[in-house]
Amino acid sequence: MDNFFITRNFDWGLRRSSHADRALNLITRRFGVESRTASFVDAALYRITGMKFSAVHSGVSTNVEQRMNMFHLVSQTIAYDVEGDLVEVGCNQGQSSVLIAKVISDFGSSKQLHVFDSFEGLPPASDVDGASYREGDLSTSEEVLVHNFKLHGLRLPIIHKGWFKDTLADGLPKKISFAYLDGDLYDSIMISLKNVYPRLSKGGICLVDDYCDTEINPDGWNYLPGVKKACDDFLCDKPEQMSYIYSGAFTHAFFRKH
Repeated sequence: MDNFFITRNFDWGLRRSSHADRALNLITRRFGVESRTASFVDAALYRITGMKFSAVHSGVSTNVEQRMNMFHLVSQTIAYDVEGDLVEVGCNQGQSSVLIAKVISDFGSSKQLHVFDSFEGLPPASDVDGASYREGDLSTSEEVLVHNFKLHGLRLPIIHKGWFKDTLADGLPKKISFAYLDGDLYDSIMISLKNVYPRLSKGGICLVDDYCDTEINPDGWNYLPGVKKACDDFLCDKPEQMSYIYSGAFTHAFFRKH
């Protein structure tokens, strides 16, 4: 079993952070000169956006570091035979879902993958969520998700279409070994946690996208502050705490059920 497929097979293959390098090198390499403008472009982007970028990225909303983290966390729950199926709440086009399904397949596991999405984009945001997204952003279709699974020859997940408030209570498996929450907004993460947490098995892992702790990483991607607030509010009276893990230019964190 290997994790090289993360950069080799999927559409988030490695690309330079500076496209200027690629364009200039087409010319300067003819004269034996390498153009190295990535650091200049990254510095300019930092001045404009306040965000620091890693040297490489993969896809629009994720990177290789995040995918490697997910690979190892999913693998842990299967290798140690944590009881229950796997879920992704907020699957969008299924890129993360494909990775999770690939790990399940490589282990030869009979565990099921359940994915949840409205396929209508985001619901309205609240004041705590900031202004990064508007209602309806990130919309896609169930057909795109299915196509991505067929593209990689993977067994289709169990797809639950609809708003989380309508699908999670009855759609989640009774026991969960791994959950990936990618709801972007306070209310979406909170309702996900309220439904997932009671079903998460002992030793099960809940990975939450866009969780940023600026005290640990002042340069982290903190454009969806409602995510951290929802996690912190939910776990304030529980034994688990979020573990903020390095993920390059993006952010995520996880907890393991006690």
